[in-house]
Amino acid sequence: MQPIGSPAAHPADPDRSPRSGRTALWGTLIGLAVLVVIFVVALIEAANANTLLGWILAGIALGWLMLAVWALSMVRKAAVFGREQVRQAQEQFQAQHGRAPATSAAGEGRSLRDEKLAHGMQVILVQSKVVKEQLSSPEADPEQVRRALETIDMTAANGLRSLRDSGTPVSGTVVD
Repeated sequence: MQPIGSPAAHPADPDRSPRSGRTALWGTLIGLAVLVVIFVVALIEAANANTLLGWILAGIALGWLMLAVWALSMVRKAAVFGREQVRQAQEQFQAQHGRAPATSAAGEGRSLRDEKLAHGMQVILVQSKVVKEQLSSPEADPEQVRRALETIDMTAANGLRSLRDSGTPVSGTVVD
């Protein structure tokens, strides 16, 4: 079972691959390096020219650098907070609902099979009531008893085959 948000859980999604995280990291590092270079160049030019405009430009470059570092720290804190929230939500969900099935397709197929088996058991119950009514009746219809027993046989055979997952269903006419 893959945790929600795991990169392995979404292999077809390129935005969730580990490579996109490295790309974002490199982009951030390059952006910060460019801001540092701009600040250093502005500082050197301001010191060499010793003009008010040079010092103002160095101050502006320092402001942008500080803003970028602050934004980076806020994004990092938000990512840590979001990761913790997702982890808590997963734990709470698993505590309430138990483990998730290994694959959704198996769960859907199993529930469909269970519904078919439940329907088959209902058919068997109805047909057994028909047999009981006919046997307790003074004017029993042997043909109706025979059809009900044939329906019970076919339904039971279909149920067993669906449990074994082998072969095709038994053919015949089902009489309600």
